[in-house]
Amino acid sequence: MGYLSAMFQSLTRLVALMAAIVPRILAAAPTDSYTDADPAQSGYLPNHNMDPAVVDSTEFGLLWSTKFNNLEKFYAKPLVYTPLAGGPQIVFIASSQNWIRTMDAKTGAPLNARRVHIPFLQADIGCTDIPDTIGIIGTPIIDPKTDIAYFFSKTYIPNFRTAGNTGIFNGVYYFHGVNVNSLQDVFPPVLIDGSQSDNAPAKYFIGGVILQRPALTQIGSVVYAGFGGHCDLFNYTGLVIGVDINLRKVITNFAVESGPLVPQTNVYNENGGGGEGGIWMSGMALSTDGANRLFWVSGNGVGHENQGVPASGSSGCRTLGEAAVNLAIDAGGKLSLTDYFQPYDYQGMDGGDQDFGSGGIALLDPGTFKGTGVSKIAVTSGKNGKIYILNANNLGGYKLGPGQTDGVIQTIVTNKAVFGGVGSYPLEGGYIYSTPVGYPTYVYKLGHNSAGVPVFSQVGQTPETSAGRVGVGIPVITTFQGKEGTAILWMCDPDAGLRAWYAVPSGDGKLKRINIPQVNGLNKFQRPAFGDSRLYVTDATGTLYCLGSPVNLPLNCTSPVNFGSVSLGASASQIVSCKANIRITKINSITVGDLHFEVNAGDLPQGSVVKSATFSFPVKWNLEKTSVTNAQNASYGNTAPGIKSTALTLQTVNGVEGYSAKFPISLTGTQVSAKPFIVIAPITVDYSGIVITDPNNIPTNSLPFVISNAGASSMTITGYAFTNVELEDDDIDYTNVTFAQSPYSLGMGFTSPNLPPVGTIIPGAGQVSVDSTFTPTKVGNYYSYFFVFSNGGQAFTILEGSASTAPIANFSISTREGGWIPEKSVVMDFGSVSPGTTSSLKIRICNEGGSVLQISKSKPPNGVFRPEDPTSLHESQDIRVDDCAYATVLFVTNAEQPNMPDQTFTNTWTLNTDDTNFGVHEVQIRGTVVSRKVGPHNSTGQPVYNYLGCYHEIKPGGRLLTYQQYADQQNSNDRCQERCNNGKYVFSGTEYQYDDTYCNYACSGDQSETCGGRQTGAGGYISIYYDSTRFSPSLNDSTGTGPVSGDPQTVDQSANYNYIGCYSEAAEGRALTGKTPNAPASGTTVESCAAACQDFQYFGVEYSNECYCGNTINAGSAKAAGTSVAETKCNMVCGGNSTEYCGGPARLNMYQKAATTTSQHNSIDSLFFNILVFSNIHDQPLDFDIEIFDAILNITYTVDIFYHHLIHLNIPLNLPPDPFLSLQQLVLPWLRQWNPPRALPAAKYTNTTNMTPSTWHSFCSSPTNNYALAGLENGQECYCANSLQSYSAVGFTGCNTPCNGNSSEICGGAGRLSVWNLTSYIPPTTVKQVGTYLLQGCYPELAKGRLMAGASFSNRTGMTAERCVNFCAATGAQYAGLEFASDCYCGKPPPSGYQSVDLSRSNLVCTGNSREFCGAKNVLNIHANTPGSVEADGTARTVNEKNEATIRPG
Repeated sequence: MGYLSAMFQSLTRLVALMAAIVPRILAAAPTDSYTDADPAQSGYLPNHNMDPAVVDSTEFGLLWSTKFNNLEKFYAKPLVYTPLAGGPQIVFIASSQNWIRTMDAKTGAPLNARRVHIPFLQADIGCTDIPDTIGIIGTPIIDPKTDIAYFFSKTYIPNFRTAGNTGIFNGVYYFHGVNVNSLQDVFPPVLIDGSQSDNAPAKYFIGGVILQRPALTQIGSVVYAGFGGHCDLFNYTGLVIGVDINLRKVITNFAVESGPLVPQTNVYNENGGGGEGGIWMSGMALSTDGANRLFWVSGNGVGHENQGVPASGSSGCRTLGEAAVNLAIDAGGKLSLTDYFQPYDYQGMDGGDQDFGSGGIALLDPGTFKGTGVSKIAVTSGKNGKIYILNANNLGGYKLGPGQTDGVIQTIVTNKAVFGGVGSYPLEGGYIYSTPVGYPTYVYKLGHNSAGVPVFSQVGQTPETSAGRVGVGIPVITTFQGKEGTAILWMCDPDAGLRAWYAVPSGDGKLKRINIPQVNGLNKFQRPAFGDSRLYVTDATGTLYCLGSPVNLPLNCTSPVNFGSVSLGASASQIVSCKANIRITKINSITVGDLHFEVNAGDLPQGSVVKSATFSFPVKWNLEKTSVTNAQNASYGNTAPGIKSTALTLQTVNGVEGYSAKFPISLTGTQVSAKPFIVIAPITVDYSGIVITDPNNIPTNSLPFVISNAGASSMTITGYAFTNVELEDDDIDYTNVTFAQSPYSLGMGFTSPNLPPVGTIIPGAGQVSVDSTFTPTKVGNYYSYFFVFSNGGQAFTILEGSASTAPIANFSISTREGGWIPEKSVVMDFGSVSPGTTSSLKIRICNEGGSVLQISKSKPPNGVFRPEDPTSLHESQDIRVDDCAYATVLFVTNAEQPNMPDQTFTNTWTLNTDDTNFGVHEVQIRGTVVSRKVGPHNSTGQPVYNYLGCYHEIKPGGRLLTYQQYADQQNSNDRCQERCNNGKYVFSGTEYQYDDTYCNYACSGDQSETCGGRQTGAGGYISIYYDSTRFSPSLNDSTGTGPVSGDPQTVDQSANYNYIGCYSEAAEGRALTGKTPNAPASGTTVESCAAACQDFQYFGVEYSNECYCGNTINAGSAKAAGTSVAETKCNMVCGGNSTEYCGGPARLNMYQKAATTTSQHNSIDSLFFNILVFSNIHDQPLDFDIEIFDAILNITYTVDIFYHHLIHLNIPLNLPPDPFLSLQQLVLPWLRQWNPPRALPAAKYTNTTNMTPSTWHSFCSSPTNNYALAGLENGQECYCANSLQSYSAVGFTGCNTPCNGNSSEICGGAGRLSVWNLTSYIPPTTVKQVGTYLLQGCYPELAKGRLMAGASFSNRTGMTAERCVNFCAATGAQYAGLEFASDCYCGKPPPSGYQSVDLSRSNLVCTGNSREFCGAKNVLNIHANTPGSVEADGTARTVNEKNEATIRPG
């Protein structure tokens, strides 16, 4: 073993030396997109040569498109990358089917393709958010230093957590690193399952119940990924996982929900059991600004640690559902909470499924987006209809704003749901863009209030609206070489495809559309990936599109041409220089999009232009005769100051084919007015709708607008006025508010606290932000035209809002008769239906309230039950007042034989709305397929004969049923069964009619039934029915007394193989692929197949005459449900022995080799144990060569045997084997990463210099910890808990390491614990008395409001009963209440007659003393100041058996 160790070390040094001498380029090409958008997720991309003059021309088009496998979809966005070795850009894509591919970015030519795993099946989870298959969903990332692409892949490990090859609990995630040039692994895939959370060790990763949706983020050597759930189903916790690409293992795991309010229950199918708080963000990446921190937003959570008491972002909240979070990254890559923001109404958002985490978080360019007290801005939004402008360095905590609202920079209330976050543009003053579902893209411009604090105001919108359903993409803004005037806004839409606009609004507040080639509706939550003047998107059918300008351009000219600042009334000229790339026969024409830019065709070459020749021509921007005014009713054209851009196009006749005939050039410049010029933005301030639920407490909505001076000279404000009369009227009455006082009236229902005083001077290019508030007094619509007058003209903005009562959802399910079930019923019962039919029922949601109702959650069924229209009742769908929305649910059943067992199907449709009283409705859908019953019936009314299956009659086996009853043209199953029953036969079978295959002949006597079949040259097929009183398919026996023919058996054992069940074929290909033996001349039998497969672990017989062998049952193959051959479909007799069953159509009778002997196990176990001890893998990774490891084993070894030995050694296997890998690929990563879970996981203490019994005893027994057991390991580590974990056992040797603080004592060993029972352990109890305050009992919170509404405080590290009582006593309160382990409330006694609950409900230990209970979730321990109630001996009064307070007379 010493020689082996030396070889390991030599190999390691060799690899390091080779890495050091290989030169590398350490930067990506400037136009690459090797990650989703930019690391900050700002959505601004200046580096891809997207020239608006080219994009907005016929030269920009569809270059190529390609489609891949059936049902293959791309949720991960494409990546564009130039390999280190150079050459053309490539496109890297990863799919839901776990395929990865590369293509030439210019031509679309395929380069490489590989499937990394079998994908996880959507059918296993029921959630339809991602249909068909779930493989690689989060966008990968490419490391430009190494050419390695990283991603997470979802797949299966057969029989991992439950029997079978698939199933949700066998689902796992692997982390991959592949070389983009070959797509081969650069290290074995890293299994994520089993990794424990750093901040919640009891929570561990279960891949089947969780989804990796966000794009990946790489910081240093660690790749980070966010994980959420599938439709909020199952027991899951949102996680951030970090994998170190050098160590090739998980090095950090941060749980969104932790602490006592969300304990780990380990019940996998318990919805909400893990606390939820998923991170999905519509696919956006976790954002980073390079300062060793990560930002993300979470969805609905279960635990609510913040319960009304304001908390700072550094308070250490452990239940981070519905929160924007900042995690710090330490030097080793581990994550810890630094800061968070949780909306003040987050609990209501949870109840209404208004998922905060549906949008990601964007970090804006700090060079532009900043202000007083704010050096970096973050923006996030979600389903709750609000855009939050946050201070990235101080996110806002909980309820830290005025009146315990949100302590953020700004909240923009839109009442419009957003999926996917915002984009930004940092030039031309700074803009952000947001696209709610079913609405336009809105544009907000950066401004500042009088104190210099950033304020965003809406200044424009797109003329077009987005799709009215979930899937709208994320705004992206590009510029041409980072220059002003060239910004393009890009949006992906699930209905309209790809759209583009000029990103800066025009004077009317609209964004000008850029017409680009139409592509199909794009897949959900996409944004384009950009290369060099090209972009890439994928549609909902799995087609990849490349759009761009033609590859071959005839000229190379100056572009963009920037004229700088030109004053109105002046002009400027620039020279455009060009070089011919080919011989040009003639330059036909020259055109410009804006006639203020003047060109002369005479300045162009008049003849042919040879290749490489140069020429130039002048362009004049002529503003000499333009005027600037915004006076009302002006009769001449208005020209507003600002940045202008247009395209100049040269039309050529080329001397070489294959080149474009048009060459566009961008012209840009800034119009400047020497005089003042007033502009108000936005044109319309839309306060949206306010819902009035309490007439005495009507909410308000505040939005800013901006008064700007677009001129160069100072502008003075001279007055204000408003009117509510349409401006087209001839007689308009204005209300003059020039000299009003604050709050200033801006019209009925609208006010401002800070309207600039008359005489305010705004410098040239300056602006003033004005706060405004909409305060309705009653239900109705409100609007006002508000005017501002100045020496730079006058301008107005329209203020509009509405007030209405709350929406009220009325829910109904239709009956089969066409009526409607009462509202409270959530059962959709199709009753009994016939096979091969389609039935339908409806769900109806009506809005009986006074404002628009929105569907906040919709998870429809899939399978035999499915919506007729997939978009019906979709998430974010609006239902107008007094209107209804419907969905038709179809029950589509397959055709089947008569006399089949009745089969009941079930599914659900989960729905919720923003009606706060509606709640989650989980519609229980059910229906029963009842087959046609034919033949004689018994005394109970049931058929005598049940369908057994379709059997193949292959010679020389002869007929299966030898007693033929008739042969004529009136054959039917009904007639045949009557004859067989009269003859007292156990079996009845029909066969042979029209020429067809298998059992699908129409009966000659009843065309609605099948009577067997025939396959040319292969014998006949017979439909067999059995008398259930005399034959049991599960037992394969008969008890009849009449003549019985055909009694096949399922063989239980053959040679050294045991029967394990009837299995389906794999999801793709065969279940067993090791070997396919030829059928013997006499036909296949179970025995002949067993003999042919002796070198394999499994064999299976199928279709009567087929035999297959293998060492692994491939993914997708699963044991068939049922016990009878009729249920399992393994119902075909063997071709070589008609008394045995040999599988069925796509069904195998599966056999497994008996286990290896104990002596063989022991020898291999010993080898494994020596390897594990030798490598000391508890403390350091094992590093050795694969060939050396093969030499050590020197045995025939399989994955299954390897797994068995780990269990045999009692090794807790957190990182189990992957059946899709070879043994060598499997063992190495497992040994390198094996890190068994702790036997005592509750608390840990390490002392590297002075560990002794006294130190560990004081640590585990302290009031803060207070544990019953203490364990010592490795001479320096101490672990505590109240019980040993189930996988730990006593009786091991190896506790032989001296304590480093006292060598005469033993402190465990390597992987071994010396465990002590602490007799000083004090179980936690409820404190009965603190001073004169006595325990009154345990009381639940009120249904609404707090039971104790006085002073309060929270201490998440030091709360005790004594501290709480002393606090309340100091405030003069007579009652003190402890809740949630850390919260203290003071107040009055509970209401008269208010009932206490059992004291055992108080089960959360105090955060400051583990020996005391401090209430529970929504339950308080209440103490009352009761002087004189203490016993004479000084003891406290007692609590009786009912836990009700008993006060003795004083």
